Amino acid sequence: MVLVLAFALPACEPTEESGWYTPEGDYISFDLTTIPGWLSDVGLMVTSDLQDLGLDVTHQVIDSTTFVDYLYQPNLGAMQVFIYREDPAVDPWSDWIWSLMSDPYFWGYLWNNTWYDNERFNELSIANILAANQTDKKDILFEMQEILAEDLPLIYLVRPELISSYRTDNWEDWYNTLGGPVIWNNEYSYREVTPVGNATQLNVGSQVLMPNLMMDTEAMTYTNIGCLYYMMVYECWAFIPKINEDPGASYDFVPKLIQDYEVSYEDDGEGGQNQIWTLHLQEGVKWHDYDTSGKNVTADDLVFSMKHVVGKWSVGKPINWTAVEEDTGWEEIWPEHVLVGAEGDYTAKMTYIDGWHIPEDYVQNWWLWDPIVPKHIFEPPMLLDPEDPDYKEPWEWDGNRIGTGPFKVKEFEADDYLLLERFDDYWGDLPAAETVLYKLYEGIGPMFTALEAGVIDVVENQSVPFSKIPDYEADPNITVEPVPGLSIYYMGFNLHPDEGYDVLKDKILRQAVAYAIDKQDILDMVFGGYGEIPDGFIYLDSIMHNPDLPQYEFNPTTARDMLLAAGYTYVE
Repeated sequence: MVLVLAFALPACEPTEESGWYTPEGDYISFDLTTIPGWLSDVGLMVTSDLQDLGLDVTHQVIDSTTFVDYLYQPNLGAMQVFIYREDPAVDPWSDWIWSLMSDPYFWGYLWNNTWYDNERFNELSIANILAANQTDKKDILFEMQEILAEDLPLIYLVRPELISSYRTDNWEDWYNTLGGPVIWNNEYSYREVTPVGNATQLNVGSQVLMPNLMMDTEAMTYTNIGCLYYMMVYECWAFIPKINEDPGASYDFVPKLIQDYEVSYEDDGEGGQNQIWTLHLQEGVKWHDYDTSGKNVTADDLVFSMKHVVGKWSVGKPINWTAVEEDTGWEEIWPEHVLVGAEGDYTAKMTYIDGWHIPEDYVQNWWLWDPIVPKHIFEPPMLLDPEDPDYKEPWEWDGNRIGTGPFKVKEFEADDYLLLERFDDYWGDLPAAETVLYKLYEGIGPMFTALEAGVIDVVENQSVPFSKIPDYEADPNITVEPVPGLSIYYMGFNLHPDEGYDVLKDKILRQAVAYAIDKQDILDMVFGGYGEIPDGFIYLDSIMHNPDLPQYEFNPTTARDMLLAAGYTYVE
């Protein structure tokens, strides 16, 4: 479709450039940046739609490493508009996703890749974490969704299904859940698959490995395997619940290193009440180096992890917020502000001060993401002054491959493979797989060729190419199964107050852009029609999804009329 319009500009110097102009007379031109692959395919279609509207948009593709560097440093001003994807996961563990939209000077300081800043949304994002119950939480989330739908710092594009594929000639009993059989929030396949015949090694094909095993939070969580590393080599406080049979189970507590807990209250001496969480650890959990250190996991490890490893800006941490505000002006949170202590070898207590109580009917999402680490390995850097030039954060310390999980590290080459071996003194049920190999492949083609040849048993976080589906469905050794996708593809705008692109800071323009994008066409052409059109980061089938949000359905006429009504002009 070609838009042919002619409108006179307000009184100003004539211009030779064709396109849209702001009410102030500024020409609208911007780059839309993606990485190769499906994101690039989506970017091409969005660019075409916007060019059909008459906008001067250029699609550029850059390598993924540079893209991620720019994505989480919008102050660089390197990307004006970008297309990316995130995996919110199920309630309430999707709470972390709001950090993408939260105060970039506080909770969202590592993740807010648009630099969006809305005072009311910031208040609600904290209130959501502290909601007393699920009813309150729902009301809060409904309003948060309304704010984002109105302001549109992001335009939500598609949520494709994942066409998962896995072989059953060596391993069976895969747990194929939301996002696939070996996605970042699903450790159950590794724990529960059973061998067919004499299989001992589970082989997984991947396109991305983490750059190191140094527990760097950002580097680890940029990859699916890095997230699984937290769950299978270290171990988090609790399991992510299985939701295939019961979506409501997402709010259940499933014990792991924390076996049980109680919540009580006590007077704080100032007319308020402190909330006390008493945690009971699993006994007899051995660190992978226990044969030389003689150490098992104790409450001291939990306390150390809480103080030094769990994200310091997490509002769900037991923190003396009064002290933080008085002593630091909200600029830093130090270990002494974290209100947690050990009471015996296997009991710890966390204290939430009055005004910062957390809900009792489900645990915080970081119980599922932040591992308990060995104090005897990570403690040395904490003896150094942070101002010391030799100081290292705990996740940067050498020797940090010492976890509690069913697997431990055997070999690792960052640009080639990661080999895990079973920890036979694991405290829980031993997995059947004696080793797990994550093999890195350069490109989708070679990875699926390896699956077809039986070199790997499963493909991690990658849908089967549509052209291969008939052949795979005819192969008795390969199972193909569409499952609801985790990933929501979105288009983001750099709204940094100093380094962003001023033209795009007008929400009228962003709303018009949303109407100009044919999302259903993207879903059909790029993803074969497998999936749905989202309107936010909460899945449409969630009880927390607000059903009354504006949909910005494809309508170029509406987009054009909105711009004209707001004083924008178009010159042919």
